[in-house]
Amino acid sequence: MTLRLRLLILGGGVIAAAFLLVGLGLRGAAEAPWAEAREDQVLRSWATAARLLEVDGALGADPRQGALELGDLLGMRVTLVDPTGQVLGDSGVPEGDVDNMENHAGRPEVRAALEGRLELVERRSPTQGVLSFYVAGPATLPGGEPVVLRLATPRGVAGGPLERAPVLLLLVGAGAFLVLAAVTVGGGMDGQLRRSIRRLEGAAAMAGSGKLDGFPPPEDLSSELAGLGSSLQRMGDEVRDRMRELLREREELLTLVDAIAEGVVALTDDARVLRMNRAAVELLEVPRPAPFAPIGTLIRHPYLRDHLEESVVLPLPPREFQVGDRHLLIAAHLLPEGGSVVTFLDVTDLRRMEKIRRDFVANASHEMKTPLTAMRGFAETLLDGDPPEELRREFLASIRTNSVRLQNLVDDLLDLSRLEAGAWPVQEEEVELADSAFEVWEELMQARGAPAPEFQIHGDAVGLADAQALHLVFRNLLDNALRFTPDDGNVEVRITPRGPEVEVAVTDSGAGIPSTALPRIFERFYRVDPGRDRAAGGTGLGLAIVRHLVQSMGGEVSAESQLGEGTTIRFTLPRVEVT
Repeated sequence: MTLRLRLLILGGGVIAAAFLLVGLGLRGAAEAPWAEAREDQVLRSWATAARLLEVDGALGADPRQGALELGDLLGMRVTLVDPTGQVLGDSGVPEGDVDNMENHAGRPEVRAALEGRLELVERRSPTQGVLSFYVAGPATLPGGEPVVLRLATPRGVAGGPLERAPVLLLLVGAGAFLVLAAVTVGGGMDGQLRRSIRRLEGAAAMAGSGKLDGFPPPEDLSSELAGLGSSLQRMGDEVRDRMRELLREREELLTLVDAIAEGVVALTDDARVLRMNRAAVELLEVPRPAPFAPIGTLIRHPYLRDHLEESVVLPLPPREFQVGDRHLLIAAHLLPEGGSVVTFLDVTDLRRMEKIRRDFVANASHEMKTPLTAMRGFAETLLDGDPPEELRREFLASIRTNSVRLQNLVDDLLDLSRLEAGAWPVQEEEVELADSAFEVWEELMQARGAPAPEFQIHGDAVGLADAQALHLVFRNLLDNALRFTPDDGNVEVRITPRGPEVEVAVTDSGAGIPSTALPRIFERFYRVDPGRDRAAGGTGLGLAIVRHLVQSMGGEVSAESQLGEGTTIRFTLPRVEVT
C-alpha cells in the first residue's frame, strides 16, 4: 500500500470522525437547554393542575370530566388514578372512557406518587410507543379524596435540523473524503482545493464551540467543495435559527412566570434561589436576589425562612404566614432532580373580608338583641301582671319605640346589603339639589312634631344623581344632624359648584366628633358614643350607607368636626351645566 493511499485512508477517517463529532456536539448543545425547559414546563403545569383540581367548582365534578377539561386547558395528557391504581379519568382516552383501562399501580411514576412523592420520569409509552415525559404526584379532589395526578407529554427533540445534524455531517464528511480521494488519485490537490479544505476544517472547529457563522460562502471555495460549503452554510443557518427560537421560547416562559399574580420561587437542593418572579419579590418585600443567593439571607421572618429551607428536603403541606401586613398562603413542591418550587398566594383581602363578616354578624346580632330584649321584658311584665294604666302605656310606648328601632335597623341592613352586592342600579338624572334637601327636611319635621333647630339652605345647583339615592343620603345626614343638635342650634346645607362637580356640605352646631374618631365614622356600626347614639335611635349604619351611595353616583364623601362646635359632612356629585 503506497504512502499516498495510506494518507488518503487516514485523512478520510479523520474527516468523517470530525464531522460526526461536530454534528453530535451541535445536537447536544441545543438539546440540553431544550430538555431542561421542557421538564420545567411539565412540572409547572403539574403544579397548576394540582391547584385547579383542589378548587371546588373550577372543574367538572366527575373525575372523567375533570381530566378532559384539564387536558384541553394544558395541552397534555391528564390521568387521575385512585390509591388502588384504578384509573378514574384520562384525557387521552376517547370521550374519557376508562372502564377498560388496566391498573396503573405498576407505573413507576404512579408508584412513586402513591408513596407520597412527586416523580418525573422519561420513558416510552407502552400504548403509543412514543418517548414521553411523565410527571405524577399526590393531589386531592375538592371533597378531600386523595388521588394521583399524572401528566404526560411527548418528549420530542430540539428540532429536525439538529436531529439530522450527525448523519448529515457524517454524509458530508464521506462526500469530502470521496472528493479528496478523487483529487488525490487523479494527480493530487491543487493549492485552491487545499486552502478550501483548511477553511472548512477551521469552520467545523468553530461550529463545535458554538460559533455557527464561520462557514465560508460557496463562491470562496474550490468548485469541487462549493456544494459541500453550501450544505454546511445552510445547516449552520438552520441550527442558528433553532437556537434563537429556543432562547425566545425560554424568554417567553420566564416572562410568563414573571407576569403571573402568584409569587413563584425556584430553589436548588441546597436552598439557593434559582428564580424568583416579580410577584414574589413584592410579596416578600425583598430586593431582586442575585443568582444562587441563599434564601436564608433574604428572608427575615424566622418561621418562613425555616419553612423555605425545609421545603427542598421535605414534602410540606400548604401553610399560611403573616409577612408584614400581608397574609401569604405558601405551597411547596419537591422536584425530582432536587430542590423545590414554592408558590405564594396573597390571601390578605380574603382574611380581611372574613374578619369584616365576623364583625358584621356580631354587631348586627348585638344591635338586634338590645331592642328585642327590651320588648320581651316589657311584654312579659304586661302579661304577668296588671300594672297601672300609666305604667302600661309607658311599657307599650317602649315596645313601639324598640320595634321602630328594630324596623329601622332591618331597613338599613337591607339597603346596605343591596349596595354592597351591587343590586342597587343607579338611575342617573338631573336633580335640583336644594329642592331635594328641603323635601327631606320637611318629611323629618312632619315626623318629629316638636321644636327643631333652625334650618337654612345656601346656594343651589343641578347634579347628575339617582334621585332616590340622593333622597336617602340627605335623609341620613339631616337625621343625624337633628338627633345631635339642640333645639336652639342650627342646621344648614351649603351647595357650591366647583368646576365639573358640585359640593354639598351639611353642617350642624351639635356636640361634634373627637378627631380620633373621625377616620372611622363611615364604618358599619361604629359609634362615637354607643350609649348616646342608641338612646337617640340611631342604627350605626347611616354614614356607611351614605358613603356607598355617594360613591355609586361618582362622588366622594368626607367629614370635618370640632368637639363641642359641630360637624360638617361634605360630598360631591357630577355637576350639570344649566343653560
